[in-house]
Amino acid sequence: MEAQSSTIGKIEAEIALPVTASEANILNFGKISAETQGGSVQISPTGERTTSGSIILMDQTYSAGKFVITGMPNGLVSVKLPQTVQTLTLSNGNTTITVDEFVSDVPLGGVVIRQIDGRAEIGIGATLHIPSGLSNLAGTYTGTYEAVFMYN
Repeated sequence: MEAQSSTIGKIEAEIALPVTASEANILNFGKISAETQGGSVQISPTGERTTSGSIILMDQTYSAGKFVITGMPNGLVSVKLPQTVQTLTLSNGNTTITVDEFVSDVPLGGVVIRQIDGRAEIGIGATLHIPSGLSNLAGTYTGTYEAVFMYN
């Protein structure tokens, strides 16, 4: 006869709050004058704006993109940004300009969602390219980009 013993084991699972994001600031390059040679405008994730080529900055109304992330407190979140060129289209026509080189202020390991309120803020920057000869096609150019936020 064998000695037997039985016990009850416990099972546990924790379902994390889903990561959600809302846009707090649009990625806005501001008012720009493009001379005949064209150039580019860069916005950093912290909102610094620089130019290259023959671009004149006309105002101080610009901003990095900003998203407010909510999820599990102390969770690590990363962001996936476009790896391809995105297009902005002139509001009263078919002329386009492009944006690429998207960057965020999320460190390599991810950004930590705050314990106090379950939120984090993520800044997004990119580079706007204005081709030569576009100076006569004034107006507002708009487009979109996709940012995917996920737990690490």
